[in-house]
Amino acid sequence: MYSAKAYAENMEASTLMTFRALVSALVPDTPELSVFGAEQAYGAAALGIHEYLIWELDHSLLFIADGGLATIPLSASTAILLNTGAIQLLNTGQARCQPDFSIWPISPFASLDAWDRIRVLQMLGDAQIETSLLPPPYGSKIWIVWMVSFLNRHTMFGMYSEWSAYGSNRLMTPVDRRLQYFPVSWSQVGYPGVQPGYRVYMGAPLTIVREGGTSTVVSS
Repeated sequence: MYSAKAYAENMEASTLMTFRALVSALVPDTPELSVFGAEQAYGAAALGIHEYLIWELDHSLLFIADGGLATIPLSASTAILLNTGAIQLLNTGQARCQPDFSIWPISPFASLDAWDRIRVLQMLGDAQIETSLLPPPYGSKIWIVWMVSFLNRHTMFGMYSEWSAYGSNRLMTPVDRRLQYFPVSWSQVGYPGVQPGYRVYMGAPLTIVREGGTSTVVSS
């Protein structure tokens, strides 16, 4: 259904740069930790988690539209949200450092240093932004607050899932993805992958008793 190559080629440069800056601020590279193993140096951007966020925003969120459910791509509008937040941070004198004006025209958010990007997220999470010029659905501050939470959670989910190990087919549909190597982030945290025989609490077994047309759930 989706061509990974075509999808990657059509990722807009500003959107790609903005999301790369986002994930690198949340999970930065840590080269100083390579003394504990080479894999410890890799952050979210090095593992391509910005592409995971873009893919999820464009393919996985369902909305009610025209009387039914529809998938509406949100990566471009979310990049605009982050860039608008960056402009407001600078214009209101809240930025800690001067931005990198060489990339400002492409992505104001990416031009900020990592701490100022976090300040933008905090500002958006507190709904402290003028919404009149934002694209849908961000005219609603409820959506803005929800999206900041989504971006934080899904950066971590993408980082510590197997997604980066899908390699060259990572942008295909989930049913077409195949692992090409062991996930780097799993090595970072010492997770051995799926193993038989894990002793994990799966919940208590329940019994449903049906009498006289009613059902009652009881513990076994």
